[in-house]
Amino acid sequence: MFRVEKMPAQIPTELRELLLGVEPVKVGHFKEGGIMDHGMAALLPNRHAVGTAVTCRAPGIDGTIIPLVLGMLRRNDVLVLDRGGDLKHAAWGAGLAYACTVIGVAGVVIDGLICDVGKLRDLAVPTWSRGVTALTTPRTGQAGEINTTISCGGVTIEPGDAISADENGVVVIKPGEIKDVAEKALKVKAGEPITRARLDAGERLSDIRGTVEFIRSKGFTLNLP
Repeated sequence: MFRVEKMPAQIPTELRELLLGVEPVKVGHFKEGGIMDHGMAALLPNRHAVGTAVTCRAPGIDGTIIPLVLGMLRRNDVLVLDRGGDLKHAAWGAGLAYACTVIGVAGVVIDGLICDVGKLRDLAVPTWSRGVTALTTPRTGQAGEINTTISCGGVTIEPGDAISADENGVVVIKPGEIKDVAEKALKVKAGEPITRARLDAGERLSDIRGTVEFIRSKGFTLNLP
């Protein structure tokens, strides 16, 4: 079965810029949900991609639907591809990535395998996947979906969710939570130079963080030597 739904509203520019100002790992300091599992690895180092999720399900051996979703993508979208658990066939390669460079896509996140790795690096489209293979997906015309709820990296994703990703991982944020999450992450970021300055001045990290007091506040007895 094939199913295509309308494109989601894009994340406002000011909210996208907020997320670009903080690394995904800063979000991981306080947000447990919405973090893709560690198997989703970045192809390129030192790249931070932020954009609106456009979802696509291309299950198993069939890659029929993927060119269609590429024709719908907009600048600063992030294509999120659900492969239905397939870890045998590559559903992403240089030809598809080249189309993304023309559009100005922010990134591509694939819960599956890729190919043409050298060419993908040259094209420099930020890409996250589970690995590499020379076996590709043919066009069999069996099934595919665009802009439906999917699963990627162990996270449920809806069209229009915000994606923030770098080499530390991929974070999914609901549109209504972007401002709050970004502001909390910015506070985490702002505290780091203060901590470093206190360490440089001779303080111990356990004292700065109040580790002993925190453990005792949980009802534990802690006798230090």
